[in-house]
Amino acid sequence: MNSIRKSISKIYIVIILIVIILSFQNSIKTVKAQAVTNISVYEAFDMINNSVLYPNLIILDVREQSEYDINHICNATLIPVSELESRIDELELYNNTEIIVYCGTGVRSTTASQILIDNGFTKIYNMEGGITEWISSGYEVCAMENGQTDFPSINGFSLSFIIIGLLGFSVIFIIFRKKELYKK
Repeated sequence: MNSIRKSISKIYIVIILIVIILSFQNSIKTVKAQAVTNISVYEAFDMINNSVLYPNLIILDVREQSEYDINHICNATLIPVSELESRIDELELYNNTEIIVYCGTGVRSTTASQILIDNGFTKIYNMEGGITEWISSGYEVCAMENGQTDFPSINGFSLSFIIIGLLGFSVIFIIFRKKELYKK
């Protein structure tokens, strides 16, 4: 009788250990499958402009080439979502680096973010609202024209136009100040 009880006890212990081991393996899988972090354009802007906290930040545009040519976040890398799985090796070195993913409105970037997570990338930030929200918020964009990067624009004005305007104002101010000094 005692030997039967000992055998049953050993079976229970083995079953409990198996359950514990299986539970532990499931929790490891859960930790491995990270979720995408959705961020606003304001948070994306802060990340892009904080090279101390995000020194190797990647900005990934997943729209089509024609959309990218019209406007994009400056320094963004273009890999259309339709090509992402076949070009995933181009991002392999950045699998543990922060990557902001964006598209036109946030739909394709959600898909692309999940593709990255499924391929072992761990720090994926999906920019909600996409480039549309970025522009609406007044943030700088760059454009491609004939294969050349255009000057960045701020609220629709090209940077070169703003610089020329500031230089003109400075020259007028200097001339005006010199005239006042000579009158005295």
